Amino acid sequence: MTPALPATVPVTRNTDEAWLGGVAAGLSRRLGWPLMLVRLVFVVLAVSKFAGVFAYAVLWLLLPLATARPQAPGVDAADRSGMRSTAPTVRASDLGTFAAFVALSGGLLWLVQLMGWGLDESLFWPLLIAGCGMAIIWFQADRVSTRGLRNASGRLRLLAPLLAHWSTIVAITLGATLVAVGSWLFVASLQDVAQGARTAILIGLAMAALVTAAAPWLLRIRRELAAIREEKLLSDARADIAAHLHDSVLQTLALIQRQANDPKAVMRLARSQERQLRAWLYDTPAATSTFGAALVEAAAEVEDSHGVDVELVTVGECPLTPDLDALVRAAGEAMVNAAKHSGATLVDVYAEVEDDRVEVFVRDRGKGFVVDDVPADRQGLAKSVRDRVARHGGRAIIKSVPNEGTEVKLEMNR
Repeated sequence: MTPALPATVPVTRNTDEAWLGGVAAGLSRRLGWPLMLVRLVFVVLAVSKFAGVFAYAVLWLLLPLATARPQAPGVDAADRSGMRSTAPTVRASDLGTFAAFVALSGGLLWLVQLMGWGLDESLFWPLLIAGCGMAIIWFQADRVSTRGLRNASGRLRLLAPLLAHWSTIVAITLGATLVAVGSWLFVASLQDVAQGARTAILIGLAMAALVTAAAPWLLRIRRELAAIREEKLLSDARADIAAHLHDSVLQTLALIQRQANDPKAVMRLARSQERQLRAWLYDTPAATSTFGAALVEAAAEVEDSHGVDVELVTVGECPLTPDLDALVRAAGEAMVNAAKHSGATLVDVYAEVEDDRVEVFVRDRGKGFVVDDVPADRQGLAKSVRDRVARHGGRAIIKSVPNEGTEVKLEMNR
C-alpha cells in the first residue's frame, strides 16, 4: 500500500518560537529545515546590503499568524477573559542563542562594511537605526493585547491596542524616535541638496515611515475585527437555532407528552414537526410571500396545536422579508405563550403595516403575570420574542397585570 502523503503545512508566522516576527520559524516548519539554518540564511542575506532585512519585512507583512492550537475549554475561557497570560516563556538558553546571533550579525556587518562590500555610511547608519526602530514598532503589533477591540466602542476601539499597556506606548515611542533619528541622519548627509529639497525629502520620509509603521497594526486590527464579526454571526446563528428549537421542536415534544394516549394526535404532531424542521434546515421556500399571509399561518398553527381561538386582524400588507419573518415568528411565540400559560380561550392579534414600520399586538385576558418575576429558565419571552426581534432591528414591549391579562407589542421598521 502506498503511504499517504503528509498534508501540506501552510506558511504562517509562528510567534511561539519567534525572536522577532516568527518568519523564520514559519518557514522552518513549512520547509522542514532546522530553525537555526533558516535564521542563519536571513543573517547572511541581511549583511548583504540589507537584502535579507527587506525580504524578512515583506514576509512579515504577507504571512498570517499561525492559528492557535486547540486547548481545553477552561484554558480557552481564561485566555479570552484575560485571566491567563499567553505570552511565550523566555528561557536563558534562548537569550544566549539570541545574543550569539546578534553578535554574529554585528560582526558580519562590520566585516562587510570594513571590506567595502556594503552600503555607503551615509545610507548604512540611517537604514540600520531606522530599521531597528521599525522592528520595535512591528514587534509590538503581534504581541499587544487586542481585548480592547471587543470591549471598547466607536473610534476608541481602534486605538485600544495602542493604549493596552504603558510598555506598549514606551516601546512605540522608542521605535518612532529611532526612525526619526535615522531619517534625520539620512537627510543631513545630503549636503549637496538644497534646503527646500531636503525638507521635502524629510517630509516624504516621515509619511513613508508612518505608513510602514502602521501597516502591521492595521492588518492586525483588521483581522481581529473580522474575527469579532465572525463570532457575532456565529452567536446570532446559535441564538436563532436555539429560538427555533424552543418555538417548534420543544413545543411539539411537550404536546406529544400531553397527548401520549392518542397515537393519531402524536403522529400528526410528529409529521407536522418533521415538515417544519426539514423546511427550516434545508431552507425550503415558504409558500407565503407576504407578511399578512405568514401571520395568518402562524395564528392557524397555534389554533390547531393548542386548541384556542386566535382572532386576527391585519391592516395593510407588504412583502415578507427576512426581518419581518423574524417578527412573525416572535408573534407566533407570543401567541403560543398566551395559549399555554394565560388560561384564556381567546387570543387577540392585531397587526398594522405602515409605510415605514410594522406593528403587531398579541393580547389575552388570562391570568397574567409579573414580568420581573419570570424565572430565568423560562426563556420563551426573553429568547424567542425579545432577543429575536432585537437581532433584526425591532423592539418588543411586554405588559402584563395579574388576573387581567398580557399584551405583547412588537414593532419593526421596514
